[in-house]
Amino acid sequence: MKRVVIVLGIVVAVLLGAFALIWFVPAVQDRIVQSAMTRQIAKNARAPYLSDDALHILLCGTGSPMPDMTRANACAAVIAGGRVVVIDAGPGAWSRLAAANIPGAKIDTVLLTHLHSDHIGDLGEVATQSWLGGRKVPLDVYGPPAPEPSERTTDAEGEAFGVVGTEDVVKGFAEAYNSDAEFRIAQGHELVPAEGARMIGHDVARPGPEEAVTVYDKDGLKISAFLANHDPVEPAYGYRIEYGGRAAVVSGDTARVENMVRFSKGADVLVHEALDRDMVEMLAKALDASGNSRAGTMARQVIAYHTSPVDAAAIAKEAGVPLLVFTHEVPPLRNGLMRRMFMRGVADAHGPGKTILGKDGLLISLPKGSKDIQTKQLF
Repeated sequence: MKRVVIVLGIVVAVLLGAFALIWFVPAVQDRIVQSAMTRQIAKNARAPYLSDDALHILLCGTGSPMPDMTRANACAAVIAGGRVVVIDAGPGAWSRLAAANIPGAKIDTVLLTHLHSDHIGDLGEVATQSWLGGRKVPLDVYGPPAPEPSERTTDAEGEAFGVVGTEDVVKGFAEAYNSDAEFRIAQGHELVPAEGARMIGHDVARPGPEEAVTVYDKDGLKISAFLANHDPVEPAYGYRIEYGGRAAVVSGDTARVENMVRFSKGADVLVHEALDRDMVEMLAKALDASGNSRAGTMARQVIAYHTSPVDAAAIAKEAGVPLLVFTHEVPPLRNGLMRRMFMRGVADAHGPGKTILGKDGLLISLPKGSKDIQTKQLF
């Protein structure tokens, strides 16, 4: 017994001594932190999904305009053949891309599904941070043109709303970040070439009702835009992604639309937005009861131009898609009970397919020459 006490005393003394060294000796602290940083950065640079031959879809924003501290707004990153294409850049998108160790130098293109603020709000940060991260060429941004001419709403100065498309939206972001770019060039011009500070917007001409138009085609990675239905937001696009014999579809925001079935056929995974109508109605009633009927009315207004989880599952079944992943989940699913309610009827509607709730940081991998579908939570 005495020997055990002595051994325990020695162990405690060693541990206390080690703690004292770490806590009170700056040189030891510096060495530990420096070593940890070096190991972590080296590990990040070796992330296999940045250089293998698979098609990867990273969910870098699965939230909606409704406040949710656990999710960024709309963002998905396509990773294939050493290239990264970002689809939508909602608020918080860049922090999620950085958390997944996506090198800014690999991002040269952003595709927008539509021009709602929760899909474009972080475009300036994606552009700036990818430039600071090593991008040397302009950032190309593709998305919808201005809405079809109609009776426009005007402000007090007579300026009309709804007259610009992606090209002009990107010019606006470039102008807003113009001074920031100059400050950074002046600080380290040899490290941040001015050409990389540029953002170039491109309006993608509205495809026909049953057509898709190629917007990206490099090194075997092909991405095509097709019409979704987010009326009155129009045009709004979904994207079909193809690489190495594998395919994925990102819906963008949309009500149920036949095009989603048409262009999801043959795909391995469908990343589809979802809104639970019953739960949104519950939220609206709660807002009404609190005296905020204005917010309750606005909550009800969004129901018509989104897709329910069961309807999205039915689309996946009809298209024969093995994996359905929900994103842009409305309302925010704050606990296990709400998540269970959100998934009611989904398994039956999807049939033999698998359906999962997407989270920020989910990586979906489709290896080349295989039918395998892998999912991994990066953070």
